[in-house]
Amino acid sequence: MGVFSFLQPPKKGAPATQIAALEESLDKLRGEHKSVQAIVENHGQKRTEMLLSDASDADIVELDKAADLARIRLERLELAELELTDRLERARDKDARDRVASEHERAAAAIEEKAKALEGPINALAVAFAELVKAIPAETFLRKYSDRHTMAQPASPDDVARAILGNALYVAAPSIFETQKCRSAFAPYGAGVERALHVSTFSNGLMTPYNKGLIGEECAIHPAPVAADQLIVAPLRERARTLRDGVAERLEAAE
Repeated sequence: MGVFSFLQPPKKGAPATQIAALEESLDKLRGEHKSVQAIVENHGQKRTEMLLSDASDADIVELDKAADLARIRLERLELAELELTDRLERARDKDARDRVASEHERAAAAIEEKAKALEGPINALAVAFAELVKAIPAETFLRKYSDRHTMAQPASPDDVARAILGNALYVAAPSIFETQKCRSAFAPYGAGVERALHVSTFSNGLMTPYNKGLIGEECAIHPAPVAADQLIVAPLRERARTLRDGVAERLEAAE
C-alpha cells in the first residue's frame, strides 16, 4: 500500500464516520510499519549469515538493496503516522467542540422557549398583584422593619401585598429566594411584611445582589390565602367585629 493512500482524506460524512476512517488508516499504517521495521532490524544478522555462507555477491547486494528500500519505507511511514495522528487528534477535538457547541445551542433554545413561556403567567401575576394592592385598605394597622437600625414604619398596602405574594412564591418555588434567618425581635408579625424577592443586577460580568429577602427556616411560610388571613384578613375582621360590637353597646346605652 502506498504511503499516500494512508493520507487520503476520509470521505465526507458524519464526524464519527471520518474519525473511524482515520483510525482504520492509522491501524493499517502501524501494522505495515511493524513489518517493515522487522526487515530493517533483521538485516544485519542476515547479512552476516550470508557473508559467512556460499551466497553470491549479487544476493548480498539484493539484501542490502531491500534493506535500504525498507529504511526509506520506514521513514515515510513514520512521517505519515505523525500526520495521521495529528489529523485524528484534530478531528476528535473538532468533534468534541461541535458536540459541546450543540449542547450549548440546545440549552439556549430551550431556555429561550421557557423564558418566553414565563411571560404569560408573569403578566397574569402582575394583574392579580395590582388587584390585591387595590383591595388592601390604605391603613393596614401593620408595621414593617427595613433593618435593625431603622424604627418601625407603617406597612403600606404594597408592603402587605408583597408579603402575601412572597409567602405564596416561596411555598411554590423556594429556590428563587435569597434566605436569611428571621429576626423575630424586629418582626412581631412573623417577618411577613419584610418578605421580598432577592433581586440581582448584572454588572461587569457579575451577578450582584440588589436586595436580600428575609425568609428563613424559622419563619412560617404559607400559601397566599393563609398568609393573607394571618397578616391582614383576620385582623381586619376582628376590628370590624369590635367596631360593630362597640356600636351596639352605645345604642343599647342610649335607649
